[in-house]
Amino acid sequence: MKKLNLLFTAVFLASTLLFSCSSDDDSNSGELENNEISVEQITNGVTIASAKLETGTPPNPTGVLNFEISKTEQDAFLNSGFNISFASTGEVKGAYIQFKDVNGNNSNGYYDVPEKAFSNSDGVKTSSINGKKKVSLTTKRNEEGDLQINVDFEESVPVGKFCYAICIYDANGNISQVEEVCVQVNSWGGNSAIVGEWIFDREEPADTGNGVTTTIECENGSTLNDVPYDMEEKDEWIFVLNEDGSYYETYHEKGKSLDAQASSLNCTAVYTEAYEYKDKYSGNWSYNAEKKTITVIDFKYEDFLNAADNREYPDGYIYYEGANIEIIAGELVITDSSYNDGNITVTEKIIFKRK
Repeated sequence: MKKLNLLFTAVFLASTLLFSCSSDDDSNSGELENNEISVEQITNGVTIASAKLETGTPPNPTGVLNFEISKTEQDAFLNSGFNISFASTGEVKGAYIQFKDVNGNNSNGYYDVPEKAFSNSDGVKTSSINGKKKVSLTTKRNEEGDLQINVDFEESVPVGKFCYAICIYDANGNISQVEEVCVQVNSWGGNSAIVGEWIFDREEPADTGNGVTTTIECENGSTLNDVPYDMEEKDEWIFVLNEDGSYYETYHEKGKSLDAQASSLNCTAVYTEAYEYKDKYSGNWSYNAEKKTITVIDFKYEDFLNAADNREYPDGYIYYEGANIEIIAGELVITDSSYNDGNITVTEKIIFKRK
């Protein structure tokens, strides 16, 4: 199986509802999440790439620059942070951001974030597997055209709540209205029912094979239809959620690839080139009991066959973001974002069994 997260769709962390604790959580976790993070803690604990910390307060809005931000509340995560996602019809050159506590007390200063710090995606997370894209995990992707500012956390930022005010500006000195958003910094873990070692079983709708087969025109004039590109010998995806909020998943795929020339000559599918991919992602997970969703952040990637490709992501990469998750008849079911296919709404589900 190939893991494809379509947009750090750009990392990080843009769930729109506050995190709450389930009956599986202890009361201490709930108390921590209600903690009011001070302006000193958040100012000293955040990093915004390329931004400059200015003294005083941001310039006053002129109100003539279009500015749209889709949420008033969002989630963030320990040692990772969150993304500020917004859109504008104007030529945005930067943004002003001032942090504050939940009581409205402003930090002493504000960030001037230049245009070069913006992105329009959360990045792309892929397995090293170069074969078929069996599973596409889209999860909570941004609307096309959205811009993002990535706010990273130091280890000193605790679980709790804070807010920020943001406005944007253009090259002509126009400044948008100010929007305020409050942030819940969540703890890891949160639902013991989904803890365990899971192995991929199937997806719904089922894979129809589109894009992983081809047609071979034989030299004798015959035609071979729906010929698989790969002859699989092993195709395993294991997904592990630990009680402490850590997670990892492994992929192991091996087999042989189609030799189109030999297949055409013999008018039968011939597989000659062996391939193998074996890799692992690891990080942390957090459960939102109110909406029964999971967010998973990657901090490390390992290629077991080529250590030179190993990577660490100190600020985290989003894997799942606010994806619905539940146990149904003993199976772990992760429901991805829905999309429209003509006049039909399609909802993708990834289904695991206990290993």
